[in-house]
Amino acid sequence: MIAIALFSLIGVLIGITSSLFGFGGGFIVVPILYAFLPETIPADHVMHTAIGTSLAVMIVNSFNSTIHHAKNGNVRWDIFKFLFLFICIGSVFGGFLASFFTSEVLRFAFIAFLIYVIFSSIIKQTFVSTIREDFQFPTYTNGLVTGVGIGTVSTLLGIGGSVVTIPYLRNRGLRMLHAVALATPLGLPIAIVGTFMYLGLGIQVAEMPASTIGFIYLPALFGFVFGGFIGVPIGRKIAQKLPDALFSKVYLVLLIIVVIMMIE
Repeated sequence: MIAIALFSLIGVLIGITSSLFGFGGGFIVVPILYAFLPETIPADHVMHTAIGTSLAVMIVNSFNSTIHHAKNGNVRWDIFKFLFLFICIGSVFGGFLASFFTSEVLRFAFIAFLIYVIFSSIIKQTFVSTIREDFQFPTYTNGLVTGVGIGTVSTLLGIGGSVVTIPYLRNRGLRMLHAVALATPLGLPIAIVGTFMYLGLGIQVAEMPASTIGFIYLPALFGFVFGGFIGVPIGRKIAQKLPDALFSKVYLVLLIIVVIMMIE
């Protein structure tokens, strides 16, 4: 119960960042669990458990955040309908690939991918510049390749998709508020497919403790979800008021903090 209470406090922060930046699941949950999962989790499966739990938390937070953003008209449903199926396909592929990688390989892949996103976003000044809504709708081929890529990488690393989706949408002319609001429902197929994939993979590991189901650590799941119901509406209210250019800069700073946490 003490563990659930502590995880609930962290869950409030996860809910805020989930609604505010679209990445409260993977980018907060994975580093925290990697550092604080109990010794009862086999060392070879710590990263898998962190990712699996992260994906399970994302299901609830994505639903919750989407509802709050949709009520305020922040979700571009036309873009959602275009990318949704492609991301679903990529999610299934990413979940399949997860069984072929060790925990340490996933950790380094997570770090490397974040560093790439940070540097590419800084170099492309369109990400940190103020944007007046002028979205350039992608071609079918571009949407297919991007959507499948987002689903594959995000499910494999447990990052929910926003780290790829948001820079992509920004570079095509979407404001941060709408990019974040759109990243949350687009993260649902990644979260759902990934959760079941990691659940199934973990059930086959006999040495996993009773506090888990598959690669999902239950005390953290319950605590993070409970705290998320408090944090999500707070994050949405903050997002409505942030200037676009400041919004994007804060997003990049948080990505840098996450990289430092994972390296240490």
